[in-house]
Amino acid sequence: MHAEPVPGDKVLAPQPQPAAIRRAAAAIRRFTAAAGAQATRLGWPLVDQAIVSIGTFGLTVALARTLAPEEYGTFALLLGGLMVLHMVTASLVFYPLSIRHAPAAETEGAALLHASLALLAAVALPAMAAMAVGLVLAGRADLILPAWAYFALWQAQEVFRRALFARLRFAAAIPGDSVSYLGQVAVVLALAQAGRLSLATALLAMAATSGLAALHQAVAAGFLRRGRDPKNPGHSLAAVARDFWDLGRWSLANNVLAIMRVQLLLWGLASFAGAATAAYLQAGLNLVNLMNPLVIGLCNIIPQTAALAHAGGKAAAWRAARPFALAGAPVAVLFFLVLVLVPELLLTLVYGADSPYRDLTLPVRLLALWALTNYTTDMICSYFHGVEAARLALVVNAMGAAATLAAAVPLVAGFGLVGACLALCLAGIARFALAQGLLGRLIAEDGGESRRA
Repeated sequence: MHAEPVPGDKVLAPQPQPAAIRRAAAAIRRFTAAAGAQATRLGWPLVDQAIVSIGTFGLTVALARTLAPEEYGTFALLLGGLMVLHMVTASLVFYPLSIRHAPAAETEGAALLHASLALLAAVALPAMAAMAVGLVLAGRADLILPAWAYFALWQAQEVFRRALFARLRFAAAIPGDSVSYLGQVAVVLALAQAGRLSLATALLAMAATSGLAALHQAVAAGFLRRGRDPKNPGHSLAAVARDFWDLGRWSLANNVLAIMRVQLLLWGLASFAGAATAAYLQAGLNLVNLMNPLVIGLCNIIPQTAALAHAGGKAAAWRAARPFALAGAPVAVLFFLVLVLVPELLLTLVYGADSPYRDLTLPVRLLALWALTNYTTDMICSYFHGVEAARLALVVNAMGAAATLAAAVPLVAGFGLVGACLALCLAGIARFALAQGLLGRLIAEDGGESRRA
């Protein structure tokens, strides 16, 4: 007998039942919602970092285009000093606050914020006194009060900003950061248009926008609408101080060494050749610093990624972290190729056709090489932090600072600004080689210990 022909639709796979369709649709909706929530969590921190980076870059460029090189060099030196002091407060107050505030209950969080403000005052007051001494020695006592105002309000804003970050409320921090970082650019440009821009008025404008941002973020953090709970006063200030010191001391050493690599060179260059020469170095660094959002973003991802994979060993943690470093590499290489190939175009676009900084082609090319070595080294140091090897990152940064100083003494004396850039390049290469060597040894020793175990 011949089999009856089967209709074409009968040879297809059985059609899903309506219940199966509904389950699949629900699963898709859950996946889409989860993906959207994850994108939102990642998106707001990136938006906030972009606002901070754009505002910082816009301010430095606006001042470079308006102030004379001597005055802009003074601004660069002062801002560098303020950043060093900020690294102290960030390591000893803001970083520990971020760690401790995240899991704290609401009333405990309020007590912790009060304690953090008290500790900030204890750390900032000696720093501000040192700042005043430095300005007097530099012959710029007229900047003491504006610099004090800016530093105090900037640091107060950071307390409430980090409290919001600790609760993953990045979106709530964005309005305040917009006022602070984008607002300062708007006010500085308005002052320049009115012919009233000076270094003192610029600092006062920065202080005013930081103060407004601090007020907004304090409200957003709930600091102004709730007092301390007398039934739950929290830990004593001495106990919080000891805890913050234990958490932040290694971060303090690492961060200060990292920033001093450049700041010591700027200050040394100014002492040897004048503040105007330091202004030229800062103008070149401004272009290189355009990569900071990418580097900071990756350095915020790599430690956590490495830490999650660390249970499988140092090699497994590096395999997990390395794709993030490689993902940013094409962007970094392309950016630095542009700096090397067409520095004149970038300098003209940023500073203007009549700017004295248009002739920085060779320094910019050297700084591009330095920054490219820094990119790779910073990725490795971020990995060290993720696998509980922060002391290795400290060794790398200490050697980088020492190499910069050792190379800068003869090179700056012989070649001035170009010598300073050469010193950064040589120190960057040495720092990169040391990081690579420590990385290989760390993984090899971990593998040997794993085999013996």
